[in-house]
Amino acid sequence: MRSVDGDELVECPHCGASTPSENLNCIYCGDRLPLPVGFISSLLAGWKGRAGIILIAAVLFVFLLWIL
Repeated sequence: MRSVDGDELVECPHCGASTPSENLNCIYCGDRLPLPVGFISSLLAGWKGRAGIILIAAVLFVFLLWIL
């Protein structure tokens, strides 16, 4: 399902409303969506997201050491 602006929509399992797939929670009832399916939410949830955040932090740390 697509919204007017072209974003993917998923159906909330709690209230049944269509909510953007990038969200971790339903925009109508606030219930957590079962799986993060969008790019942003996949960075913030799951072990892959944590690994990405750790990688970014490590790169920034090395960069800061290099410029100092």
